[in-house]
Amino acid sequence: MRLDHRSEPSKCHKPQTADMVKNIMRTDLAVLFDLDSTLVDSSAAVRNSWIQLAGEAGFAPQALVGLHGVPAEGCIRILLPHADETEVQHWTARIEDIEVGAIDGVVAIPGAIELLAALDEREIPWTIVTSCTAPLAKIRTKIAGIAQPTTTVTFSDVTHGKPHAEPFLLGASRLGVDPSNCWVIEDAHSGVTAGKSAGATVAAVLTTHSREELPHADHYLESLLDLLTLIDQER
Repeated sequence: MRLDHRSEPSKCHKPQTADMVKNIMRTDLAVLFDLDSTLVDSSAAVRNSWIQLAGEAGFAPQALVGLHGVPAEGCIRILLPHADETEVQHWTARIEDIEVGAIDGVVAIPGAIELLAALDEREIPWTIVTSCTAPLAKIRTKIAGIAQPTTTVTFSDVTHGKPHAEPFLLGASRLGVDPSNCWVIEDAHSGVTAGKSAGATVAAVLTTHSREELPHADHYLESLLDLLTLIDQER
């Protein structure tokens, strides 16, 4: 929720499969971006969608406070603690349906498109690691005018969502870069925790939280474009 994870050698060597070659870790730099409130401003659409669900499912909208960055299924389990598994899956599917249709006001965060273009120009690989499902990530990036990489990691790709490290570990693997050489760009506590747990350097973009609310981040970004300066300083 966004208010707010997988040469032909000599005979004495075993051959490497295509998957093994694909996942060999390089030692260069990569950037792993969260999506909502990091690259895309979808806050109004998200808020309105969950308020609608609150009316349908029977929980108080005030219960949504503090759930920013938690995957939708996890939110449903918190908001409806007595729901059985069938109900959890029903309401998880329902909120996705609502959110996919809620596109009014979804725009790129200032500096996002310029930053991604600058990373491409510098040949710094990047991808998106989001708690959204694949259909939701696809529609939001399209509406915001942000190219979605084929390496994107969504909640549909992982067993454990944020704050678990799995999403960012998978993102690093898909780019072929060791997690310790990755920058994670996040706006929410769960994402910062996931990035740190993955062993990445975490920069918090201050769109939804203050520095004091994200004390475990390594760096803070008043603007997304500030990331370029940080990367230059670290290289």
